[in-house]
Amino acid sequence: MTVRAIAGLVALNVGYLLVGLTLLWALRGLPRWSDVARLAGLGYLLGVASFGVVWTQLLVVGVPFGGWGIVATLLAGTVAAAVAGRRLGRRRPRCGFGGTGTATSALLVTAAGIALVGLLLEALFRAARLQGLQAYDAWAFWVPKGKAIFFFGGLDEQVFTTTPGPTYPPIVPILDAAAFHAMGGADTVTFHLQFWFLLVGAVAAIAGCLHRHASAWLLWPSLVLVLALPRFGERLLTPQADVLVDVFFVVGALLLALWLRDGAAWRVAAAAVLLAGGALTKREGVLFAVAAFTVTLVAATAWRRPGRAVLVVAAAASLVAAVPWRLWYRSLGIGGEAPADAGLGGSFDRLGDSLRLSVDVLFDTALWSVVPLVALVALGAAAVWGDRRLAAFLGGLLTLVFVGGAWVTYSYTEVPITAAEALNPIVRYTGAVVLLAAVGTPLLLESVWRGRGEAE
Repeated sequence: MTVRAIAGLVALNVGYLLVGLTLLWALRGLPRWSDVARLAGLGYLLGVASFGVVWTQLLVVGVPFGGWGIVATLLAGTVAAAVAGRRLGRRRPRCGFGGTGTATSALLVTAAGIALVGLLLEALFRAARLQGLQAYDAWAFWVPKGKAIFFFGGLDEQVFTTTPGPTYPPIVPILDAAAFHAMGGADTVTFHLQFWFLLVGAVAAIAGCLHRHASAWLLWPSLVLVLALPRFGERLLTPQADVLVDVFFVVGALLLALWLRDGAAWRVAAAAVLLAGGALTKREGVLFAVAAFTVTLVAATAWRRPGRAVLVVAAAASLVAAVPWRLWYRSLGIGGEAPADAGLGGSFDRLGDSLRLSVDVLFDTALWSVVPLVALVALGAAAVWGDRRLAAFLGGLLTLVFVGGAWVTYSYTEVPITAAEALNPIVRYTGAVVLLAAVGTPLLLESVWRGRGEAE
C-alpha cells in the first residue's frame, strides 16, 4: 500500500508539472531545455493553482470529483495549453544553454546551495513519510473536507457547513482529495508527502525566477535560511493552507516585481493564475491579491510602464475566480467572513495594541530568526544605493500586507491581543510578510551590488 500510494502521488504531481509547464510554454515559450529545467518549479505551481481553480468552479456547479475526472482535467489542460502554444507560434525546446558563461565561483555556490537545500528536503521527506495527523486545524476541518470530497465526490453540505471555518476556500481539500485518489485511499499519513511535493515546487519556483536576477551567493543562502526558519520548520508539512497561500502570493508578487522591470506580459498572466489560486486557498489570499495588484498598478502608473490594461484585466480575472465559491457558501446561509462592523469597531487603544502586536510578532527572532532585520537593512540600502523603484515596490507591498495583519486583529474585536495561535491568527498571517521579505532580499542586495542601473 505504501509503495502504491507513493507511486500514485508521484504520478499526480507529474501531472501537475506537465499541465503547468505546458501552460508556461504557451505563455512565454521555452526555447531551450535548460529553460524548462530552470522554470519547472514555476510550472509546477501554475499546474497546482490552475487545477485547484478549475476544480473549485466545477465542484460549485455540481460536477462529481473522481479519479477519472482528475485524469481528464489534467489531460484536457495539457492539450488545451499545447494547442494554444502552437497557435501562438511556440516552438519545441532545443538543446543548449542561453546567456553568457557563469563564473566558476557562482557555479560552486549554486552547487553547494542545491546540495544543502537537497539535504534539508531529504530530511523533510523522511519526516513527511511517517508524519501523523496532529495539528488541530488539519484534523478538525481541512482533512475532513478533503475526505468529504473524496468519498462523496463533491462539496458535501453537511461537512462543509458544520466543521470549523466553513468560509475557508477549498483548494487544499481539493488537493487532499486528489492525493487520496492517487494513493488509492484516504491514507492520512502518506498523504503528507503531497505537501512535501508542494514545498519542493515552491523552492524550485523561487530559485528559477530569481536565477537570472540575483547572484548565487545571495540567492541560495536566503533559500536555506527560509527552510531553516523555526516557524516554517514547524509548518512546512502540516496539511493546512498557511504555507501554500503564502507561496502563491509571494511567487506571484515576485513575478509582478520582475514585470515592472522587463514588461514581459507572460509574468502578469502567470501571477494572475497564482494569485487566483491564493484567493481560493485561504481567505487572506484575496487581501494578498488585492495588495499585490494595487501596489503594482500604482507603481506602473507612477513609472509610466506600458501594459497597465493587461494588469487590470489580470487582476479582475484572478479576483473573479473567487466569486463562485463565495456565492456557494452564501447560498447556504453562511456568513461571518468579514467583521460585522466593517472593521471600524475597535478603539484607538486597540489600534495601537494591534500595531504593537504585529511589530512584536514580525521581529520575533524565535519565529523568524534574522530574516525581517536583514530585509529591513536591504530595503534601506537599496533605497540609498540600489534600485529605488524595486525598494519602493517591495517596501510598499510589505507595508500594505503588514498593515492588513494589524487590521485583522483590530477589526475583529472578539480576537484578543495575543500571539497565541489558538486565539489570534497574526503569527500565521505574518508568514507571508516574512517569506516575501526573504525572497525580495536577494533582489534588493543585488541592486546595491550592481548599482542603480535603470533605477534612476
